[in-house]
Amino acid sequence: MSNVVTYQAFERKIIYAFSVPNKDGRLAYYDGLEKIGDASISDFKIDARDNSDDLKEVARKRIKQYAGTSGLPYQIDISRLAVTKTNKIFRDHDVHEVLRRSGIPKEDLGDANEWYRTDVKTIIKAIEAVEEGKSSIYAKTTEDKTQNIQFRPEQDKAIKETIDTFKKKDKMLWNAKMRFGKTLSALQIAKKNQYKKTLIITHRPVVSDGWFEDFHKIFTLEDGYVFGSKIKGEKIKYLANQEKPFVYFASMQDLRGSEQVGGKHGDKNNEIFAIKWDFVIIDEAHEGTRTELAQNVLDSVKSTKEHTTKILELSGTPFNILDDYGEEQVFTWDYVMEQEAKQQWSIERPDEPNPYQSLPKVNMYTFELQKKFSEANFISTEDKAFNFMEFFRVNNEGEFIYEEKVNVFLDEISKSNSKTNYPFSTEDFRNQLRHTLWLLPSVASCKAMKELLEQHPIFKTNYTVINVVDDGHEDGASKTDLERVRKAITTDPAETKTITLTVRKLTTGVNVPEWAGVVFLNNTTSPANYLQAAFRAQTPFSDKKMGEKTNCYIFDFAPDRALTIMTEAAKLNSGVGKKNTTAQKEQMAKFINFLPIIGETGNGMQVYNVDSLLTKLKRVYAEKAVRTGFEDDSLYNDQLLTLTDTDVNAFNNLKAIIGKTDKEKLPNKIDINNQGLSDEEYEQAEKAKAKPKKERSPEEQDAIDKLSEAKKNRKTMISILRGISVRIPLMIYGMDLDIDKDIKIKNFANQIDDTSWKEFMPKGVTKELFNQFSKYYDGDVFIEAGKIIRNRAKSYDELDYIKRAEKIAELFATFKNPDKETVLTPWRVVNLQLAKTIGGLNYYDNEFSYMRDEGKELRHWVEMENTGEIFSKGSKILDMETKTGLYSLYAAASLFYQRCNKWKDEHQGEYNFKRRSWEIPQQLNEEKLIGDILQNNIYFLANTPMAKTIARRTLAGYKDWQLNMLYIEDLSKKLKFSINETAKEITEGFGQMKFDVIIGNPPYQEENTARNRDDAIYPYFMEEAYKLADIVSFITPARFLSNVGSTSSSWNEKMLSDEHLKIAYYTQNSADVFPNTDIKSGVVVTYYDKNQNFGAIGTFISFVELNSILHKVNPSCEFGNIMYVQNKFNLDELYKDFPLFKDRLGSNGKERRLVSSIFDTLPEVFFDEKQSEGQIQIYGRQNNERVFKWVDGKYIEKHKNIDKYKVFVPAANGSGAIGEVLSTPLIGEPLIGEPLIGHTQTFISLGSFDTKNEATALYKYLKTKFARAMLGIKKTTQNNKTAETWSKVPIQDFTANSDIEWSKSIPEIDKQLYKKYGLDVKEIAFIEEKVRAME
Repeated sequence: MSNVVTYQAFERKIIYAFSVPNKDGRLAYYDGLEKIGDASISDFKIDARDNSDDLKEVARKRIKQYAGTSGLPYQIDISRLAVTKTNKIFRDHDVHEVLRRSGIPKEDLGDANEWYRTDVKTIIKAIEAVEEGKSSIYAKTTEDKTQNIQFRPEQDKAIKETIDTFKKKDKMLWNAKMRFGKTLSALQIAKKNQYKKTLIITHRPVVSDGWFEDFHKIFTLEDGYVFGSKIKGEKIKYLANQEKPFVYFASMQDLRGSEQVGGKHGDKNNEIFAIKWDFVIIDEAHEGTRTELAQNVLDSVKSTKEHTTKILELSGTPFNILDDYGEEQVFTWDYVMEQEAKQQWSIERPDEPNPYQSLPKVNMYTFELQKKFSEANFISTEDKAFNFMEFFRVNNEGEFIYEEKVNVFLDEISKSNSKTNYPFSTEDFRNQLRHTLWLLPSVASCKAMKELLEQHPIFKTNYTVINVVDDGHEDGASKTDLERVRKAITTDPAETKTITLTVRKLTTGVNVPEWAGVVFLNNTTSPANYLQAAFRAQTPFSDKKMGEKTNCYIFDFAPDRALTIMTEAAKLNSGVGKKNTTAQKEQMAKFINFLPIIGETGNGMQVYNVDSLLTKLKRVYAEKAVRTGFEDDSLYNDQLLTLTDTDVNAFNNLKAIIGKTDKEKLPNKIDINNQGLSDEEYEQAEKAKAKPKKERSPEEQDAIDKLSEAKKNRKTMISILRGISVRIPLMIYGMDLDIDKDIKIKNFANQIDDTSWKEFMPKGVTKELFNQFSKYYDGDVFIEAGKIIRNRAKSYDELDYIKRAEKIAELFATFKNPDKETVLTPWRVVNLQLAKTIGGLNYYDNEFSYMRDEGKELRHWVEMENTGEIFSKGSKILDMETKTGLYSLYAAASLFYQRCNKWKDEHQGEYNFKRRSWEIPQQLNEEKLIGDILQNNIYFLANTPMAKTIARRTLAGYKDWQLNMLYIEDLSKKLKFSINETAKEITEGFGQMKFDVIIGNPPYQEENTARNRDDAIYPYFMEEAYKLADIVSFITPARFLSNVGSTSSSWNEKMLSDEHLKIAYYTQNSADVFPNTDIKSGVVVTYYDKNQNFGAIGTFISFVELNSILHKVNPSCEFGNIMYVQNKFNLDELYKDFPLFKDRLGSNGKERRLVSSIFDTLPEVFFDEKQSEGQIQIYGRQNNERVFKWVDGKYIEKHKNIDKYKVFVPAANGSGAIGEVLSTPLIGEPLIGEPLIGHTQTFISLGSFDTKNEATALYKYLKTKFARAMLGIKKTTQNNKTAETWSKVPIQDFTANSDIEWSKSIPEIDKQLYKKYGLDVKEIAFIEEKVRAME
């Protein structure tokens, strides 16, 4: 752990020389000797003149390290900056080399190897020779080194491997990091292989300068090569018609615009495509080379049958193209290899110039911005890390929506804080980080950020801000963009400071050497894009005033995302539950040795080692698991990759018990043969992956293939386990354990009481079964997730109670509804229900969609008729059958809000004229107030023992407040037995005879094993509530409003006629309130007030317009009289011919109805073709298609419309949602039925007519929007086959004497019907808008 952070980007060097005085003659050994060394300067504010006191002091400190311990006296003879005329920093070994080449060797003094027998003047000449680029004191001019390029060992290796590969293959990939020297090395291949026609393709034209400069470093006049491009060198037309070998530069952007490859800009590049290229170099190959246009370009310059073209692709981040190459076709040189080579060179060749010396070390700092800005909307839904896209969202005026928070962020990173050490927080840091690149999520955010930075007190006085995307383009850097940055930096970068703002421009393929840091403020998840941008700051740079760039920095304010990407870059198997091998950990250790990662902790900044980084990643994955409600894959370990046959069978059994989640589509059964890696095979596969493919044994390749297949199947297993996992977070939240005690997966189930386990877990998942599958969870992540949930809940105890309620609700938003039996009422729905019934403190907008708008909280007080009384000091509010305590929390927060406001009104104080200030006699004790409210106003009845602890946590957190809590075992059974007795038990349990208000979401149903169905139980809770309180607000299923469902008709009618009950809210789509939950007929919020008369509900219609239409139409129930259900068998006749059919028909052979499956049940009597006279047709479905079948008429009972014309309609369709149904055809496609045609249970038939014209008229009537709108009043389920469903559809005269002209089109018939019933413009518009046309 380290709390002291210094950003030391630049380092200047001095060269010093000292001698040993020999005043008393005892040190004659050193006479005539000078020791030459170097030392580092980190301070910008220093007198850098030769032999200044400041430089001598730097030299003195370094010399004392050498001479101080031996007690040698010393005299400093030289101290001067070590910088060449071209602003390159040099070292002492460069001076040593000049002396050697000038004939002045080192003195052999044992370990002391920097002593020379020379004088000060000679040393100064040697230093000056280095400064001027000379190799010796006597050289007349600077040597021309351009023709003697010395390739580094790895460059030589890349060149050799490529030349060798091209003898066998036509393609090669260099996976080489930025600053590898790809351009020089690639051109060397063209030179060595004497390719006559070389084409260089880059993604962007701006890169061409580097290639042009490197061309002249590689090729001499004697080589005879010519360079060309559109803007420099020769043009392609000239090059194509001359004999000299040439290198031509082109950009992919330009080439793909050509018509020949599918572009839209003519034939401008036909000359390029006409050339038979020997060698094609594709720079930054990861960028856009796999699009269709780009592929067309590459196909146009590649090999033909007559000519072979060699292709070399260059990329520092080739993640998207690696699969195109065999391992023997890929040369890799990464950052760790580079820094390792740098280190090894210094160790093995300390006296030689280090070719890697100028390549800075990269350091990564991560900061927890999420702790400062913890709002839920600042969490990315994609990867659950900090959401910069939202944080930096811009409004239509071009200003940050959360401008106040963005300013807080800028203040934070620019003010001194020893714990956080933000990069711009001190003057010293700002001097080191003079020039940085900031990546933001959008063009608009860059514009807004520039404006804020230029107004900010620190940034406006220190930095010039360049927004390179102010032209509106996120990508595609131009020369102008680079010029703007360089102009701002100036030729004297030590005297300027700049911040460059971008989205993607300048993050790949171009270099700004002065940049010392990259600041990530975007949502980048692509390792390629991230690393390309991150390493922009690693470009070598040195300056006389600033020194040499020895360190560069990555600053990321979303550590979860950043650490995940960097561990991918380090090739560590860093996922949860992963089996990291020793070799992988060693690789990671190397990575963070050369690229230290320093992260913010509670006490300062921590340097990660392998173990602490993996621990941090566990926390990252745990955080992700918490945010997704335990839906994320990060919760599971890799034991799922090594399943035995027994394990797979266990999963198949578990799937049969709980089904699967919708997250993945699963096979009906998991194939045992597709499973099975032993631990040995797993290790073998991991080791084999590190080998080139051609070196793997068949057994190793088989292990790799099996591992790949096992990973696919792991997803299947996880999807099954999710059905259990999503239920866990709520239980962790409510566990009555000490906050410091870890919740471990192995003892989790044992800490839950049996009743609560049955309530919250899927039926059939016992504790024993859960423990059997607990081994597949990552134990560390599980513990961390538990800590996060509980510590987060505890942290909210320190908040104001109103704010605390909001944060608790945000935590609950991460808990999932596992199924419709275990519905957790969302905070939004609690607010909707209670605001629309009893009022109070509503945390949402008026549409109950958002808690914030452009960063502003939207909570507001809602006043209903009885709100003042309900939230008064003496009120008693009962939350009935709570699972979460959120209803109680809403009530407590509302009471707290009211009482606080009342206190403030009563304690405004008085003005003290002497002191000229307001004096308030006392401060409100908020903790005492909320404790009083919870003790005297709030009561809750929990549905399980654990629900009691969950609700306690919700209301009181970890504080020891007295609460009114009660759990009654088998409450629903007791209610069924006696509502009065149960009421007595409740009142006695609370010591409270009557409540003012009861609120909640009661249980809806319970299993009835005897009847093999679920019985509605919410009516019992409603009846009980009406007995215990005068005011009740409940949310329940809505089927009783249509007098359907499993509630009794008598109870339905009682509710619909109760004048004290009203509908406060209704939605047909239950998912509107309970996500991913399907409750047929929707849900309703009812409000009961014993002392008010609202009028009976009667026929419930949710649409006002439809209600007024109903009153105008006022239909009788006659339409139900013309509705007929399926035909029936004459069983006597049937069994006379087929006695064995008794065993096939239901109800022990007594089932007479033509059920939907009858064609398959009795195929012997139903035929596709007519077999004989006396047969009739039956209309039904088979193999999911509508079909007619022939059957002997004697087997079918006489039916009222069997000999008549009628219209067939599906017996069930749609979902019964009024809004939904009105927008789709309600009745499916009707069909006119001829005489002697019956139908199965799949259909109903309407009408019994003598003429086809009458049936046609009914057919058209059913297609009208008017008729289907009226049907929608009572059709609240799929069911069409009750007279009640059709009771509000008015019957018409379908004969030729009708007042409706049925020969007209359906729209025209609708107009006649609108006129007949006197519908006004608004009512007509409602029908026309809501009901889809049906032709």
